[in-house]
Amino acid sequence: MSSKITHVKADIFAAPPNSILVHACNTRGSWGSGIAVPFKERYPDAFVTYNDTCKEHGEALLGTCLLIRGETHDVACLFTSKDYGRRVDPADEILKATRTAVAGLLKQNEQEGKELHACRFNSERFGVPWEETEKVLVELEAEMIVYERP
Repeated sequence: MSSKITHVKADIFAAPPNSILVHACNTRGSWGSGIAVPFKERYPDAFVTYNDTCKEHGEALLGTCLLIRGETHDVACLFTSKDYGRRVDPADEILKATRTAVAGLLKQNEQEGKELHACRFNSERFGVPWEETEKVLVELEAEMIVYERP
């Protein structure tokens, strides 16, 4: 099985218009650290939608994807951990949630087939080695451009 993951050293926010920006989120409604901070700054309306969804559904969101439509980019929130900081979920649980969340994103994007542009989600604040998350993407045959900060 050939990998459909393309790696680039660039700023994810320079992704082409009308594409989907993908990042991992907690179910608490916080975009307070890591890549989530610039997402919150650049897409304040998406943050409000994300935060409201978390308030309404909480931990039930784990393993799902909230796809928020936007003017320039859509934002895909992969709910891969219930919490953050010292209370972040264990890596095996994050990877299990990642599998179903990415599968959900792929299903939601079937009709439009927009390009998926992702940071190396789960690897910084959630502490999961990128290679483990990438294995999940390859298993799901996800086609994605993955950004690493230059």
